[in-house]
Amino acid sequence: MKRALILGLLLFGMSAQANDNKDKQYEYLKKAKYFEIRAELEGGNITLEEAQLKWRKALDKLKKEEAK
Repeated sequence: MKRALILGLLLFGMSAQANDNKDKQYEYLKKAKYFEIRAELEGGNITLEEAQLKWRKALDKLKKEEAK
């Protein structure tokens, strides 16, 4: 869980540097969310179905934010 959080923070920090390229920022945020959900799944905190639902909701939220 700690590794996923650190990775997420690193990816988020990298995305902050890439403000000029929105596509990269979107991909970094998507990867960070993926690793966060994956860590929860591997840690046994959520089931596969819950992970899939979280992933779908996260993608929808990111797409809405990207459209703004």
